Amino acid sequence: MADEKQLPTTRVDERKKVKQRNIKRVGWTVFVLLLLFIVSVTIIKGYGILKNEMGKEVAIRNFEQALHEKDWNALKISIRSTRAINEKTLAPLLLYLDKHPKGYEVLHRDLEKQKETKHVYIKGLTSVPPIFTMAVYETQFFLFDQYVFEPALYSFVIRTEADATVFVNGEKVEGEATKEPFVKKYGPYLPGMYEVVLIENEKKRTKTVILFGGKRLREVKF
Repeated sequence: MADEKQLPTTRVDERKKVKQRNIKRVGWTVFVLLLLFIVSVTIIKGYGILKNEMGKEVAIRNFEQALHEKDWNALKISIRSTRAINEKTLAPLLLYLDKHPKGYEVLHRDLEKQKETKHVYIKGLTSVPPIFTMAVYETQFFLFDQYVFEPALYSFVIRTEADATVFVNGEKVEGEATKEPFVKKYGPYLPGMYEVVLIENEKKRTKTVILFGGKRLREVKF
Protein backbone atom coordinates (compact mmCIF):
# COMPACT_ATOMS: atom_id res chain seq x y z
CA MET A 1 0.00 0.00 0.00
CA ALA A 2 2.88 2.36 0.88
CA ASP A 3 4.45 1.77 -2.57
CA GLU A 4 1.13 2.50 -4.30
CA LYS A 5 0.81 5.83 -2.41
CA GLN A 6 4.40 6.80 -3.15
CA LEU A 7 4.11 6.20 -6.94
CA PRO A 8 1.94 9.25 -7.78
CA THR A 9 4.18 11.45 -5.61
CA THR A 10 7.30 10.23 -7.45
CA ARG A 11 5.70 10.94 -10.82
CA VAL A 12 4.76 14.47 -9.69
CA ASP A 13 8.33 15.06 -8.52
CA GLU A 14 9.69 13.83 -11.83
CA ARG A 15 7.33 16.11 -13.75
CA LYS A 16 8.48 19.03 -11.59
CA LYS A 17 12.11 18.21 -12.29
CA VAL A 18 11.47 17.93 -16.04
CA LYS A 19 9.59 21.22 -15.99
CA GLN A 20 12.40 22.91 -14.09
CA ARG A 21 14.97 21.54 -16.56
CA ASN A 22 12.88 22.83 -19.47
CA ILE A 23 12.57 26.26 -17.85
CA LYS A 24 16.36 26.38 -17.31
CA ARG A 25 16.95 25.22 -20.88
CA VAL A 26 14.61 27.91 -22.26
CA GLY A 27 16.15 30.54 -19.99
CA TRP A 28 19.68 29.56 -21.08
CA THR A 29 18.62 29.64 -24.73
CA VAL A 30 17.10 33.11 -24.33
CA PHE A 31 20.26 34.31 -22.56
CA VAL A 32 22.52 32.97 -25.32
CA LEU A 33 20.34 34.50 -28.05
CA LEU A 34 20.28 37.85 -26.22
CA LEU A 35 24.03 37.74 -25.80
CA LEU A 36 24.51 36.94 -29.48
CA PHE A 37 22.18 39.80 -30.40
CA ILE A 38 24.11 42.28 -28.23
CA VAL A 39 27.45 41.10 -29.65
CA SER A 40 26.11 41.29 -33.21
CA VAL A 41 24.75 44.83 -32.72
CA THR A 42 28.06 45.93 -31.16
CA ILE A 43 30.04 44.47 -34.06
CA ILE A 44 27.72 46.04 -36.65
CA LYS A 45 27.86 49.42 -34.93
CA GLY A 46 31.61 49.21 -34.67
CA TYR A 47 31.79 48.37 -38.34
CA GLY A 48 29.42 51.23 -39.08
CA ILE A 49 31.63 53.69 -37.18
CA LEU A 50 34.71 52.44 -39.01
CA LYS A 51 32.84 52.59 -42.30
CA ASN A 52 31.72 56.16 -41.59
CA GLU A 53 35.27 57.24 -40.78
CA MET A 54 36.43 55.70 -44.04
CA GLY A 55 33.42 57.32 -45.72
CA LYS A 56 34.60 60.74 -44.56
CA GLU A 57 38.03 60.12 -46.07
CA VAL A 58 36.51 58.99 -49.37
CA ALA A 59 34.05 61.91 -49.43
CA ILE A 60 36.84 64.46 -48.87
CA ARG A 61 39.05 62.84 -51.50
CA ASN A 62 36.27 62.71 -54.08
CA PHE A 63 35.29 66.31 -53.39
CA GLU A 64 38.85 67.57 -53.77
CA GLN A 65 39.28 65.53 -56.94
CA ALA A 66 36.08 67.00 -58.40
CA LEU A 67 37.44 70.49 -57.72
CA HIS A 68 40.78 69.68 -59.36
CA GLU A 69 39.11 68.17 -62.41
CA LYS A 70 36.29 70.72 -62.57
CA ASP A 71 33.82 67.85 -62.60
CA TRP A 72 30.61 69.86 -62.65
CA ASN A 73 28.27 66.91 -62.23
CA ALA A 74 30.15 65.60 -59.19
CA LEU A 75 30.32 69.09 -57.66
CA LYS A 76 26.59 69.66 -58.11
CA ILE A 77 25.93 66.39 -56.26
CA SER A 78 28.42 66.88 -53.44
CA ILE A 79 27.72 70.59 -52.73
CA ARG A 80 24.51 71.59 -50.95
CA SER A 81 23.51 75.22 -50.44
CA THR A 82 20.59 77.58 -50.26
CA ARG A 83 22.22 79.30 -53.24
CA ALA A 84 22.05 77.83 -56.73
CA ILE A 85 24.92 75.45 -57.49
CA ASN A 86 25.92 75.56 -61.14
CA GLU A 87 28.85 76.40 -63.39
CA LYS A 88 28.26 80.12 -63.05
CA THR A 89 28.09 80.24 -59.26
CA LEU A 90 31.04 77.84 -58.84
CA ALA A 91 33.25 79.66 -61.38
CA PRO A 92 34.65 82.16 -58.80
CA LEU A 93 35.73 79.28 -56.55
CA LEU A 94 37.50 77.41 -59.33
CA LEU A 95 39.08 80.64 -60.57
CA TYR A 96 40.46 81.30 -57.10
CA LEU A 97 41.88 77.77 -56.85
CA ASP A 98 43.46 78.11 -60.30
CA LYS A 99 45.10 81.40 -59.29
CA HIS A 100 45.99 80.24 -55.78
CA PRO A 101 46.76 76.47 -55.75
CA LYS A 102 47.59 76.63 -52.04
CA GLY A 103 43.87 77.09 -51.55
CA TYR A 104 43.55 73.32 -51.96
CA GLU A 105 45.81 72.83 -48.95
CA VAL A 106 43.80 75.32 -46.89
CA LEU A 107 40.58 73.57 -47.85
CA HIS A 108 42.04 70.14 -47.09
CA ARG A 109 43.18 71.21 -43.60
CA ASP A 110 39.77 72.73 -42.99
CA LEU A 111 38.01 69.48 -43.86
CA GLU A 112 40.48 67.28 -41.98
CA LYS A 113 39.89 69.37 -38.86
CA GLN A 114 36.17 68.70 -39.14
CA LYS A 115 36.78 64.99 -39.59
CA GLU A 116 38.55 64.86 -36.24
CA THR A 117 36.43 67.37 -34.32
CA LYS A 118 32.67 67.44 -33.84
CA HIS A 119 30.63 70.64 -33.99
CA VAL A 120 33.36 72.76 -35.52
CA TYR A 121 30.92 75.49 -36.46
CA ILE A 122 27.45 76.27 -35.18
CA LYS A 123 25.56 78.48 -37.59
CA GLY A 124 24.71 81.86 -36.18
CA LEU A 125 27.07 81.64 -33.20
CA THR A 126 30.33 82.48 -34.92
CA SER A 127 31.26 84.74 -37.81
CA VAL A 128 34.13 82.53 -39.00
CA PRO A 129 32.72 79.31 -40.50
CA PRO A 130 34.70 76.62 -42.32
CA ILE A 131 34.99 77.29 -46.06
CA PHE A 132 32.98 74.11 -46.57
CA THR A 133 31.15 72.35 -43.75
CA MET A 134 31.01 68.58 -44.12
CA ALA A 135 27.53 67.39 -43.20
CA VAL A 136 25.61 64.12 -43.17
CA TYR A 137 23.17 64.15 -46.07
CA GLU A 138 21.48 60.84 -45.32
CA THR A 139 22.09 57.69 -43.32
CA GLN A 140 21.72 54.33 -44.99
CA PHE A 141 20.39 51.37 -42.99
CA PHE A 142 20.61 53.55 -39.83
CA LEU A 143 24.39 53.06 -39.84
CA PHE A 144 26.30 54.33 -42.84
CA ASP A 145 26.48 58.06 -43.51
CA GLN A 146 26.68 59.86 -46.83
CA TYR A 147 28.35 63.27 -46.78
CA VAL A 148 27.84 66.55 -48.60
CA PHE A 149 29.65 69.86 -48.36
CA GLU A 150 27.89 73.09 -47.41
CA PRO A 151 29.77 76.21 -48.53
CA ALA A 152 30.09 79.26 -46.33
CA LEU A 153 28.11 82.19 -47.70
CA TYR A 154 29.96 85.49 -47.64
CA SER A 155 28.78 89.09 -47.93
CA PHE A 156 30.55 92.41 -48.07
CA VAL A 157 29.67 96.04 -47.49
CA ILE A 158 30.72 99.09 -49.50
CA ARG A 159 30.61 102.69 -48.38
CA THR A 160 29.46 104.71 -51.41
CA GLU A 161 27.62 107.78 -52.52
CA ALA A 162 23.87 107.50 -53.02
CA ASP A 163 24.07 107.39 -56.81
CA ALA A 164 26.97 104.88 -57.06
CA THR A 165 26.69 101.78 -59.24
CA VAL A 166 28.22 98.42 -58.31
CA PHE A 167 29.01 95.48 -60.57
CA VAL A 168 30.07 92.03 -59.33
CA ASN A 169 31.68 89.83 -61.98
CA GLY A 170 30.19 92.00 -64.70
CA GLU A 171 26.65 92.03 -63.33
CA LYS A 172 25.02 95.11 -61.89
CA VAL A 173 23.88 94.46 -58.33
CA GLU A 174 21.66 96.38 -55.95
CA GLY A 175 22.95 96.44 -52.42
CA GLU A 176 20.87 96.08 -49.31
CA ALA A 177 20.60 99.16 -47.11
CA THR A 178 22.19 98.95 -43.66
CA LYS A 179 21.80 100.98 -40.49
CA GLU A 180 24.72 103.15 -41.52
CA PRO A 181 24.08 105.83 -44.15
CA PHE A 182 25.80 105.32 -47.52
CA VAL A 183 26.74 101.74 -46.60
CA LYS A 184 25.19 98.88 -48.53
CA LYS A 185 25.52 95.14 -48.13
CA TYR A 186 26.09 92.79 -51.09
CA GLY A 187 25.70 89.04 -51.15
CA PRO A 188 25.57 86.35 -50.13
CA TYR A 189 28.19 84.74 -52.38
CA LEU A 190 29.80 81.33 -52.51
CA PRO A 191 33.53 81.06 -51.74
CA GLY A 192 35.77 82.35 -54.51
CA MET A 193 37.38 85.34 -56.18
CA TYR A 194 35.19 88.19 -57.41
CA GLU A 195 35.80 91.33 -59.42
CA VAL A 196 33.91 94.25 -57.92
CA VAL A 197 33.55 97.46 -59.95
CA LEU A 198 32.42 100.71 -58.37
CA ILE A 199 31.27 103.58 -60.58
CA GLU A 200 30.98 106.72 -58.54
CA ASN A 201 31.04 110.35 -59.65
CA GLU A 202 31.80 109.14 -63.19
CA LYS A 203 34.92 107.40 -61.91
CA LYS A 204 35.36 103.65 -62.34
CA ARG A 205 37.33 101.70 -59.78
CA THR A 206 37.95 97.95 -59.73
CA LYS A 207 38.81 95.69 -56.81
CA THR A 208 39.46 91.96 -56.60
CA VAL A 209 37.64 90.54 -53.59
CA ILE A 210 38.62 87.14 -52.22
CA LEU A 211 35.95 85.31 -50.23
CA PHE A 212 37.73 82.19 -49.08
CA GLY A 213 37.83 81.67 -45.34
CA GLY A 214 37.64 84.28 -42.63
CA LYS A 215 34.64 86.28 -41.58
CA ARG A 216 31.32 85.94 -43.36
CA LEU A 217 30.92 89.70 -43.57
CA ARG A 218 33.67 92.12 -44.50
CA GLU A 219 34.12 95.65 -45.79
CA VAL A 220 35.47 96.37 -49.27
CA LYS A 221 37.36 99.65 -49.45
CA PHE A 222 38.25 101.34 -52.75
